[in-house]
Amino acid sequence: MPKFTSYDGTELAYRTEGKGEPLVCLAGGPMRDAAYLGDLGGLTAHRTLVLLDARGTGASAAPADPGTHRCDRQVGDVEALRRHLGLERLDLLGHSAGRRPYAPRARSASTGRSSRPPTPS
Repeated sequence: MPKFTSYDGTELAYRTEGKGEPLVCLAGGPMRDAAYLGDLGGLTAHRTLVLLDARGTGASAAPADPGTHRCDRQVGDVEALRRHLGLERLDLLGHSAGRRPYAPRARSASTGRSSRPPTPS
């Protein structure tokens, strides 16, 4: 499983499945890794899913500072993943609580790097 280092030094893991333009997928629910998302009902036929294990779940390391589990701090993890993947922009799919950190960002569009707002489930 590929890994990258996030903004605070925490090593995070992700997996890719499918073909086509990348779609970063964020799992919902407390402390759930992305494995339960599967292929999102066959979406892998049209998109390359980038399934991120949130900090402290799945193959991702627990952060040194437990305060970074907060939703608003996890936006930095996706930004670090975007840079790691070499993408200028990315599409996000947040399932359930996985969309929560990105709703304010989509409204403010402060960085201009998100191409579409997250999709609520």
